[in-house]
Amino acid sequence: MTVSKSKRSGELLQFNAQGFAQLLHQRRLQLGLSTRELATRAKISQPYVVALERARQVSPDATRKLPTPTVDVIAQLGHALDIEPVKLFQQAMQISSRHVLLIVDHSATNPLQIVEQASINQPQAWLCAEKSGDIDLRQTKSRLYKPADITHALNSELQKLRDRIASQTLGLIFSETSEVMTEFDNPQAVLKFENKWADVVDRAVTAAGAQAAFNVCVYKITDLKKLTNPTKAINELFEVHDEVWSYTNSTLTLSQDCKPEIHKLLTINQ
Repeated sequence: MTVSKSKRSGELLQFNAQGFAQLLHQRRLQLGLSTRELATRAKISQPYVVALERARQVSPDATRKLPTPTVDVIAQLGHALDIEPVKLFQQAMQISSRHVLLIVDHSATNPLQIVEQASINQPQAWLCAEKSGDIDLRQTKSRLYKPADITHALNSELQKLRDRIASQTLGLIFSETSEVMTEFDNPQAVLKFENKWADVVDRAVTAAGAQAAFNVCVYKITDLKKLTNPTKAINELFEVHDEVWSYTNSTLTLSQDCKPEIHKLLTINQ
């Protein structure tokens, strides 16, 4: 297999709401402070302190947005908790999960083998969601695609693996998505759920004590061609993923430059 490198450089960071909430809560208790006392020290409102700490109790499948403090607030909390503000800020951040769309053709064999050979900063462990993989998301048999059932299954499966994955950076490969999409009566629901999938995965992984570094959704060219409007579907997928990779003719391309080639493949013999 050959690899074409991406033009992407550096790592994006994101606020770790649940990790920050746990740190805030533990440090406050160590100092024997009430939420009101901490709020007074930090010169912020008590309800906001409570809201920040409550993030550690939020269910992984909750849809409400968690509070994100400004740099000034983090600095004020650092002083109030006797923690160097820079250190507190560093602990509040984590590498942003990369929601990757991987389009594959007939030359693809095992998606895990493909991503393991990619020229990326590899996570500590990969988990595969497939029939014989680490995670089984199809625990209910239905002709209708139900995002709530998929979310519940993901949370449940990751909790079962908690002892194995805790404190690790993970890469998750969802290799059955396009195949099962052709079996549902509402395939458009799969594409619509992709808009929320990155957040769903991040919350579930965090709740299991790990961190999602890569969230790879694998779609086969042959499956996409079975849809009523493959071009519209692929454009929707391009829109909701952070990165687009392709594996065609035994070559892995980690670059947005692969989009024209994917469009071309969709129109061949269509």
